[in-house]
Amino acid sequence: MKQLFNLHTHTSRCGHASGSDEEYVLAAIKAGYKVLGFSDHCPYMEYPNKRVHMDWDELEDYISSINALKEKYKDQIEIHVGLESEYFPQFHEEKEYLRSKVEYMIFGQHFLLPECKHSYFGNVSDAEINAYVDQVLTGLDSGLFTYLCHPDVFMNSQTVFTEACYNAAHKIAQKAVETDTPVEINIRGAQKGKKEFRDGSFQFWYPNKQFWKIMAEYPIKCVVGVDAHAPEDLLDKEALEAAYEELSDLNLNYVKVIV
Repeated sequence: MKQLFNLHTHTSRCGHASGSDEEYVLAAIKAGYKVLGFSDHCPYMEYPNKRVHMDWDELEDYISSINALKEKYKDQIEIHVGLESEYFPQFHEEKEYLRSKVEYMIFGQHFLLPECKHSYFGNVSDAEINAYVDQVLTGLDSGLFTYLCHPDVFMNSQTVFTEACYNAAHKIAQKAVETDTPVEINIRGAQKGKKEFRDGSFQFWYPNKQFWKIMAEYPIKCVVGVDAHAPEDLLDKEALEAAYEELSDLNLNYVKVIV
């Protein structure tokens, strides 16, 4: 399957990405993308954190900038403006407001708590994996999201696929089917390369082969997301091909998500 669209693109507003909005567009055109969606980390009114997501007062500039690029490059590429967001039930109304401001919203549960100020995932316990799954299932039921990003992100830094990991994959797949929500194969993990697991195998943290073997048992819809944090990420065909190759023997249903 040739990768012609990507809906997972960040901007420098989140504090941990680089490059101008237009540089991402130009890189996507150069790479041959037909559709580019911007989905920067959404703001929180109560928990501003420049290292994790954009500030609330940057939202309008973000939307207007992407819409201007949509018009400027309309003859070369289809551009959409969205957001990537966690889901915390106490902020449901806030998320509904944000969803109303953009064309789409993708679901990436990075933290257990909204006030977290660091990368949550890294050698987490089975109890934390279970808590992550509970949050994902609740978020999928909310109906706010176009697709689920990096569902196997809890494998970040893990070196053992525990029973909790096994159960997580089954529960996420079941809920994705129930809610008819596509699930993302995330390329950013492939960019980091494979790591040695305790069983002696070398695997990507994500897309994690053991996780996706379980997902392939279900009639889920799969979408590929570059998760670009720099314009050059859109030009990284090697990582893209490596992720496809890793899962090539699985019967996965790749789809193009319409926004």
